Amino acid sequence: MFKSTTLSLSAVLLVFASNFGYAEEMKGMGNMNMQQDMGSESMQVHKGHGVANKINGAAGKVNISHEAIDSMKWPKMTMDFTVQNKADLAAIKPGMAVDFEITKQGKGYRISHIAPAKE
Repeated sequence: MFKSTTLSLSAVLLVFASNFGYAEEMKGMGNMNMQQDMGSESMQVHKGHGVANKINGAAGKVNISHEAIDSMKWPKMTMDFTVQNKADLAAIKPGMAVDFEITKQGKGYRISHIAPAKE
């Protein structure tokens, strides 16, 4: 019985000692922003420039031939995008140069803002 009590007491002391050491390692991190999480990637905004080819305002979709987007390591290409706000497409016409911002949403990317390019 004395042996099991000694082993139990040793285990408790070991747990407390390891937690104290861990707390010491965390010293100095009080000023760090711990709100960053796995979702921070989805909040990153990437800027692009291209030409609108087709616009489907009712579906909230636009086909854009865009220049390379370095922040995403995307080459120059033509692709379809869904827009976050269908009303943004009202100012866009086929053949028009556009500036846009995209963000990751779910498994894909969505245009969070699009406007005629300022040249």
